[in-house]
Amino acid sequence: MRTKLLGLLALYLGVSVLLTGCWNSRELNDLAIVSGIGMDKLDDEEGYRVTFQIINPSSSAPTTGAASNRPPVMVVTEKDTTVFGALRKASRRTTRQLFFAHTQLLIIGEPLARSGVDHIFDIFERSHELRLNTTVLIAKNSDASSVLKLLTALESLPSTGLVKKTQNTARVWGENRKIGVFEIINGITSEGDFTINGIQIIGNAEEGMKKSSLEQTEPLAGSYMSGLGVFKKGKLISWLNGPESRGTQWLLNKLEETNVNIDASDRKEDISVNIFYSKTAVKVDLREGKPVFHIHIREEGSINEADSFVDFSKEEELGKLKKELAEQTASEVKMALKAAQEKKADIFNFGNELKRTHPELWKTVNKEWDSVFAEGELDLQVDAYIRGTGMRLKPYIPAEKRE
Repeated sequence: MRTKLLGLLALYLGVSVLLTGCWNSRELNDLAIVSGIGMDKLDDEEGYRVTFQIINPSSSAPTTGAASNRPPVMVVTEKDTTVFGALRKASRRTTRQLFFAHTQLLIIGEPLARSGVDHIFDIFERSHELRLNTTVLIAKNSDASSVLKLLTALESLPSTGLVKKTQNTARVWGENRKIGVFEIINGITSEGDFTINGIQIIGNAEEGMKKSSLEQTEPLAGSYMSGLGVFKKGKLISWLNGPESRGTQWLLNKLEETNVNIDASDRKEDISVNIFYSKTAVKVDLREGKPVFHIHIREEGSINEADSFVDFSKEEELGKLKKELAEQTASEVKMALKAAQEKKADIFNFGNELKRTHPELWKTVNKEWDSVFAEGELDLQVDAYIRGTGMRLKPYIPAEKRE
């Protein structure tokens, strides 16, 4: 009898647990889906100005009529000493509860980035809704709120457009890469420093908030990816632009694809080479107390355009181009390393590599790694290969007819 009662009690408890699956369910019509978050520094007080970009369901739905003329998103801003507090305060402005499971973008204003970002990612690790793969951008020379208020022409949701812009330029140009919350937290907690992509407003930001600015072939405002913000001890200290930014991706082995213009015999940067493969190997050791960074880059590309007359059927001509391509790559890598050493910011994780491979040597330099890194030497080898020249070996205009 006692065994039977215990069995019934266990069955009752098991069924009770299984029937609690929907206790926290919420109706879709009661939620406001947040697609992007912006964080800015307050001028004269502690805390943040947090901006939420919320999807407008009336405009996103495939409807016609008056409702479709509304903007695709609405923006709500609140102030508080914590992000969660601002989230709760936003309930005073919205008819629905904010829902963050689809948030894919976090923008940080430059003033806040310069004061420090170490503490603002805590909510991303604690919340069950926010994602650690959320793309992070720094609003270069601007605040995050202004960037989030811009409407975009090709994408109905501005946050989606900015995330796609980051992925697209990383895939084909190579000066930036997709950087998420998880990577930044690793950078904050590791031995080195880190970088975050910059996004800059172009044109009239006030006009860019209006839907009328999209009703023309050239929008009055927009945004473009602009360099890499260098963070040291969690604070933005400087920017890397152009070749320095792309050289950084090479050193980090993050380059997916890019284009390099190299010199012809008679013209500067006249031959376009599409780099479709790049692999970087890094080793770090100490030589008489100074680090030596052994970098080996192997890259492969194809010639996509040549305005000068070059006969690609000749092996010696291709040899010259390979050498030129390797020198161009090495130049950008050296520029990136020099810029980082001037700032004493190890954004390439060389310190982590030395700690991983030579822990006994790392103990001798870890307390003054910033200064030691700045004195490091570069041992660079670039192997460049040209795998294709397109469907033509010689340009269709003969050399004697060119000016």
